Amino acid sequence: MNTYHTSTRWYRDLSNKRISGVCSGLAARLGFPVWSTRLVMIILLIQMPLLIGLGYLVAHCTLPVKGY
Repeated sequence: MNTYHTSTRWYRDLSNKRISGVCSGLAARLGFPVWSTRLVMIILLIQMPLLIGLGYLVAHCTLPVKGY
């Protein structure tokens, strides 16, 4: 059986960052525009500030930086 599997990782993209590159790395991973990922993050941050803020902090501390 032939399967096509691409392994894309989530990373922090420092070349397209606003704060720490978490949203731009997530947008690259999912194939979405960066502005839409940031907009969704802001909307979620307004609705659930503690949960999203904590998740963003954990992602910032644990995600590897994109190697160039």
